[in-house]
Amino acid sequence: MNTEVFPANQGPDPERGYSRMQRARLFWFPLALIALDGLLLLVSLLLAIVIVPILLLLFLLFIFLRWLLAVITRGRIGGRRKKQIPDAERTARATTLNDAQRRELALRFRPCHVLFPENRELGPPYRTDEDANVVGADYHPRSVDVLLRHVRFRGGRGQWLPDMPGNSSVDDIRADLGSAQEYESSMEIPWLHGGSPLKIMRHLFPFGRQFRAHWAIPVPKAECGCSIVVWDRYMEIIERDEMRPPGEQRYGRAIYARVLEGRELPDIPTSHPLAGAIAIQYWWFFFYNDAWNRHQGDWEGITVYLLPTGNGEYKPLGAAYGNHDLGRWRRWEDLQRVDDQMRRTGQGEHAVVYVARGSHASYFEYNPSGYHPAMTRNLRIPFLGDYSIPSQFVLETRSAIDWVADAHSGTGNGVSMLIDDVRVMPNEAILRDPERLRQDDEWWWLAYRGLWGSPEVLPFFGGSGPRGPREQGVRWSNPFRWVMRECIADDLPYWVQMFASWQAGELAASTAAAPAIPRAETVDSGPTGES
Repeated sequence: MNTEVFPANQGPDPERGYSRMQRARLFWFPLALIALDGLLLLVSLLLAIVIVPILLLLFLLFIFLRWLLAVITRGRIGGRRKKQIPDAERTARATTLNDAQRRELALRFRPCHVLFPENRELGPPYRTDEDANVVGADYHPRSVDVLLRHVRFRGGRGQWLPDMPGNSSVDDIRADLGSAQEYESSMEIPWLHGGSPLKIMRHLFPFGRQFRAHWAIPVPKAECGCSIVVWDRYMEIIERDEMRPPGEQRYGRAIYARVLEGRELPDIPTSHPLAGAIAIQYWWFFFYNDAWNRHQGDWEGITVYLLPTGNGEYKPLGAAYGNHDLGRWRRWEDLQRVDDQMRRTGQGEHAVVYVARGSHASYFEYNPSGYHPAMTRNLRIPFLGDYSIPSQFVLETRSAIDWVADAHSGTGNGVSMLIDDVRVMPNEAILRDPERLRQDDEWWWLAYRGLWGSPEVLPFFGGSGPRGPREQGVRWSNPFRWVMRECIADDLPYWVQMFASWQAGELAASTAAAPAIPRAETVDSGPTGES
């Protein structure tokens, strides 16, 4: 019998034991990884083949049962609650302003628009090429009649309309005001494809390009149907109208003004400091929104805020500009302003509004790099009523850039205009009385609660026409609350001042510490283009 004899005070060889452990690890570790991979593969197969389809079927079954319950109970159970506008129809208190004063204020502080030219050859507006920042055309603010006289009226989302030419009369739209289906109705442009059956079949989903562009995926500017056809037909309407005598034109450039005193609002006490303040809401309408978030119809605008100083005079405090789902405000002294002769001056009373091409968002100043749109969305939790999660995201791709024109540096890609046709809305007592508003032959369209354009085809992808000014929530019901709670302070001027002061201090310190350097010859570079 062989016995292994160890020297005194010496145990087994540690190196030999380590090598055995290493060999075992080299064998079992890969085997464990293979077993784990197999287990993960099995779980994935179960998810893909069994669990996910079962969950999907249960989800679809739940939707079907919910829909069936809503149909049986006529929406009392399982139906989605309609959006209600807070305070929109509460009785207004008396105002101290007469109609002449309201009109004078609306004309005095009307904004100056900087837009791309309304030129048929340069359109349609949406473009993403390398010249997108300097070349292009756009729709201009027009009378709402340009849409009201060229739409098909859909009485509810369940009503199917063929994509063929044909207009509804204004009387058809007015007859539906106040009906149960009014909120689900829409006014739609009927000639997206010119009535050609071939184009209708080829563009069965005319907004397919919009869905992709909404997520900022670059798409070539192709003959996609809706954009080019709408632009051409719109320009035909405008050109024919401009051939009429000046007094007979129906679709001229126009903006709408609402002059509101704080004391008129039911939720502002007469003793409140804002009771004497004035909010002038300027609204303007575009026939089409031809941008990455394409849709028919477009309502945009700004709000100017004034405080009384006595003797019938008012001091402007600032203005809030609406862009997409956001509102941004600046103090009056930080706004670009022009006078009645379109000269940029600190004494001007017309705030300059840079209108983004296609999307028509309002911006405070020109930016050669464009603006990345910021969007807010209330993500609705499915099947939980009106519970939602507010969220905000910024689109930072070239396909989703808001380009504004530059009408002040001589580049020639923009036009500035003071629109003289300012149509002042009736007083608040009429605006908050739906029945009186529906009977008003000039302002009945303000009572319309449906969509100013076709509804979206698929959820979460945009595409619906907007609702009118009176359906804009707190922005309409209380513009003072809107600017304080829902608008963002545009602090760019303050950051510029702060950085300028820092740089000046750093420059002075570095100049004192560094040796003197001979100054180079200055070359006159000519005028800067600022007016």
